[in-house]
Amino acid sequence: MASHQEQLPLVSTAFRANVFWLGRKPLERGRRYQLRVATREVDCEVATIHRIIDTMDLAQQQGSSVVNKNQVAELTIRAKTPVAFDLSASFESTGRFVLVDEYDIAGGGIVTELVHDDQEFLREEARQRDFAWVKGKVGVEDRAQQYGHRAAIVLVTGGRHSGKSFLARTIEARLVADGRHAYLLDGENLRRGLDADLSEGERGQVAEMARRYGEVARLLVDTGLIVVSTTNPFGMAYVEAAQAIQDARPSGPGHCHSHEQSTRGSSTHTDIALSGPADFDAATRQILEELKRRGVLAQAIGAKPTFQYSI
Repeated sequence: MASHQEQLPLVSTAFRANVFWLGRKPLERGRRYQLRVATREVDCEVATIHRIIDTMDLAQQQGSSVVNKNQVAELTIRAKTPVAFDLSASFESTGRFVLVDEYDIAGGGIVTELVHDDQEFLREEARQRDFAWVKGKVGVEDRAQQYGHRAAIVLVTGGRHSGKSFLARTIEARLVADGRHAYLLDGENLRRGLDADLSEGERGQVAEMARRYGEVARLLVDTGLIVVSTTNPFGMAYVEAAQAIQDARPSGPGHCHSHEQSTRGSSTHTDIALSGPADFDAATRQILEELKRRGVLAQAIGAKPTFQYSI
């Protein structure tokens, strides 16, 4: 989305909306759909159904977990990643959206209210900062042409003893062996250095550690690197900080991809989920193929995007 700087769109992972449902199957709370807002397409789910209005008799009902065909519902929608939008009352064209169910457009709606999320402060701080970012003469495409790949963050997440650190090192080694410019960013190294003045026991300082992690990742991505990272110290706080800072940028060289290896199932942030411990060489090949599919890596030198993996 393009806008004047004084009229920036809203950005969040959630918003409140009025939806008219036309799908063959009922709209269900908690089920995965695809959200299309302006030019953005992202997975989403209905977090809350606040009330339903039957268009036949205008009767209202609350407490339902499904919305049937030809009903209007007031919902809270939560997206997998942040999306930019406007309130329908402010800008009608960018305040409208559709919901896709199994490749069919099944509903349409208007955004009525922003729902604040945990990363709002980081995202807004990064967005305002990037308007004043001092840029050199070497641009994103220049680095992609030189390196033969786009910048990216590959986040490897997962529980203890899942092998995520070993997998991250394997990914970095394979990328470098293939002639890519990759770097392993482990939060433990930041904790012992950049974060040495902070205490792990205080909530506010944990948030600051996550913020610093996101900023370091952002700088490395700006150099055109593929940053491979694990999230050992504080888990998803690091993932969310990195994603919020990357997603807030008006334009940027990288995307954030998450991969999880777990015996407990994957989180909503995960792009690839593996059951681990696993065949790390096979897992590495799967992740590299996904990076190729997304355009981060190319068969020939040219422009290439970011990614998360969980163990």
